[in-house]
Amino acid sequence: MAAEIELKLELAPKAHAAFRRSPALAGSGRTTRLQATYFDTPDFELRAREMALRLRREGRRWAQTLKAGRSGAGGLHAREEWEFERPNATLDTGLLADTPLASEPALVRKLGEIFKVDVRRTTWEVEVSPGNRVEVALDRGEVRHGERTEAVSEVEIESIAGDPLAVFELAERFVGPDASTEREPAALRPSGVTKAQRGYRLARREPLAPVHASPAPLEPGMSPTQAARAIAAAALEQLQANEAGVLAGEDPEYLHQFRVALRRLRSALAVCRRAGGVVDEPLREELRWIARLTGPARDWDVLVAETLPTLLAAYRDGRAARTVRTRAAARQRRANAQLHAAIASARYVRMVLALARWLAQPAPEAEPGAAEPESLTDFALRLVAKRHKRLAAHAERLSALTPPERHALRLDAKRLRYALEGLAPLFRRKRVGAHLDVLSDIQDDLGRANDAAVATRLLAELDPPAAFAQFARGWFEALAQASAAGLERHAGRLRSVRGLKVRPPRR
Repeated sequence: MAAEIELKLELAPKAHAAFRRSPALAGSGRTTRLQATYFDTPDFELRAREMALRLRREGRRWAQTLKAGRSGAGGLHAREEWEFERPNATLDTGLLADTPLASEPALVRKLGEIFKVDVRRTTWEVEVSPGNRVEVALDRGEVRHGERTEAVSEVEIESIAGDPLAVFELAERFVGPDASTEREPAALRPSGVTKAQRGYRLARREPLAPVHASPAPLEPGMSPTQAARAIAAAALEQLQANEAGVLAGEDPEYLHQFRVALRRLRSALAVCRRAGGVVDEPLREELRWIARLTGPARDWDVLVAETLPTLLAAYRDGRAARTVRTRAAARQRRANAQLHAAIASARYVRMVLALARWLAQPAPEAEPGAAEPESLTDFALRLVAKRHKRLAAHAERLSALTPPERHALRLDAKRLRYALEGLAPLFRRKRVGAHLDVLSDIQDDLGRANDAAVATRLLAELDPPAAFAQFARGWFEALAQASAAGLERHAGRLRSVRGLKVRPPRR
């Protein structure tokens, strides 16, 4: 068994020639054809266990490979790998005896061909710095399942000697040194999608869809900083999974989930700092930069897609409706275009690489003689209790809060909710669910009031007809008052919700 550590990046097809001329690469490289067949059971049991089994031909050489473990966030992939030489295009299940599949004979008997990969690969060996060597592979081709195909255009940078983090140093050279502007789109982008994942999407006919948050794999034996890193990695994975949908701009839900991932990521970094971990301030500033750009785009999306249709239908003035709708759509396009340019930029790519590099670095060990670190469960209980106490104190006068105070309270509720969702695997599900139910209701009421306040501000920017502006102000004031009026009922629920209980250890 070997550990495979590589950085995967998508390359724009039109940028292949420029990439080959990169000063970081020496010579024209060596080009071969790679043909691979992937195997699984009819109901995709290997995929469910985060494994991939393939038979691949490179030139005259055949190899059978089993990979296990999750693909990485930020383009970094570190997976266990078992590879065996084969004389021809035949799968030998006997070679799986020393792999995780050794105890699954029934599963192995059901294995069959699922999809194929056919790419042209050009490779270079690069010494990034003294003693640190990597292999760079440029792949161009396709993944095929029956008549369905998906194009492949990607670069893999794999560590072969020295510091594995040298893959990031070389990737940053490819992206370019100027990360301060968003003038030019980046040709290279970190990718969490493997060829195997592309093949399974084809085999299962999975349409692209917004990706929601999933819990990070936490264990009580982790340190608080290790847990924060795991939560951040899951959030970065969600962020990248929604990038393409945001750039396509066809479904606003992609942007919503992109923003959720950003908030989870920033929350995890804040937790890491609170637990004594090291997070560079420039990295946090880059996250604030992209978060600031998502706000206007999301606000205009909500106004155009959710708020205006009901308001315009109630007003019943077709001419005014057309004027307002046209102006709002133009502002929506402008805000989204600014966000799309930022996500496509080298600055954004370097931010993702910096996050992945931070996640790949081992957490610093405690100083000799230092006090025993706080356990993860104690840290989590203390963090949640502190945030819950702060929220409950303000909840006693929820309906009397001013709009700015309600907005601040909404942010407090979000921070508590993200902490609870991230740390949920440590606690009994029923207790966590009770907390999240209350927080969700508070956020819904406060969110409606906030949407009304944002809509009032955005409509004023559109310079609507005077009569419509007056009607809209009354409409949104009524919505804000109705939302605020229902808030008092949550104070008692916050007081009565029972404390969290640690989940018993797995046997």
